[in-house]
Amino acid sequence: MGGTGSAGILSSVEKYIPSTGCFQSMRSMPRTRYQHTVDQLPSFSDYVIIAGGCGTGGAIALADLYHPITADILTIPLTLARYRHASAVLGSSQIVFIGGQTTGAVIVNSSDMLDIGSNFAFTAGSNTMAEPRVYHTATVLGNNSDAVLISGGYQGTGYIGTASLYEGSSNSFISLGSGVTMTPPRGFHTATYLPPPIHKVLIVGGNTAGYGTMILFDVASLTFTNLTNNLLSPRYAHTASLLPNGKVLIAGGYNLGTLKTCELIDPSNNYTVTSASNLNSNRYFHTATLIPDNTNGTVLVCGGYDIYSVAIQSCELYFV
Repeated sequence: MGGTGSAGILSSVEKYIPSTGCFQSMRSMPRTRYQHTVDQLPSFSDYVIIAGGCGTGGAIALADLYHPITADILTIPLTLARYRHASAVLGSSQIVFIGGQTTGAVIVNSSDMLDIGSNFAFTAGSNTMAEPRVYHTATVLGNNSDAVLISGGYQGTGYIGTASLYEGSSNSFISLGSGVTMTPPRGFHTATYLPPPIHKVLIVGGNTAGYGTMILFDVASLTFTNLTNNLLSPRYAHTASLLPNGKVLIAGGYNLGTLKTCELIDPSNNYTVTSASNLNSNRYFHTATLIPDNTNGTVLVCGGYDIYSVAIQSCELYFV
């Protein structure tokens, strides 16, 4: 949905059909946008929520609820125009957008929360983060949790290692204190929740002095720990996919050039890192979506930028 390409900022929509391996054009969005988010709420699963982003007129203060089958569209105003924000789905009916940038490229420290179960209006958080941030991550801490870990990012003068928690039930941020930080700071990283019995968040790479390092956030103790293992290839603007076998697939990214290499991290084996098959195309700022099936699933890798920083039209499948 949307993005940028050779034609500029896009409003076009395409649907991937796993049974045929083909893409199908859908009705376009009502507005062009990129650097937006797209999510689905379990209790409102007929629609996807396309929120914020940047269009021809700048930051967008609207969320469009789009029906992939009928192409019906419902539009709800955000409390703040924002792009480059992070999104998190809480439970079956809540979604929150955190941080990002607004009109004039101002970095923000606020949130926007929608609860489909109670109303169809966004509500600003009751407080704000201690630091504004962009290029950060927002990771839900468990399937039934209403807590979100916000880690790292960029706050205008440099990358940061601080973290905060967002609590959906109170629509508020909880400070973890100045002592709970990632070392070194980073943005453009990935943060993957590893379910019980691990119950930790695996933070990988990022644009900083240590962008080949890996960090664990312990949900029980609310602390960060640096792992002794590093990535085989430092990278940022990559993707991380938790596979059905418990391993984490790291794909593509950037490190002094666009990468096609992939790596597998095994949490069950002391976070050992091994090489995986390369992508067919070098790419960064792409997407990676796990498609479940009756075996181990596949990961659909789409778009991104190539070695010349030109938008890529191709997609490829990684077979688990």
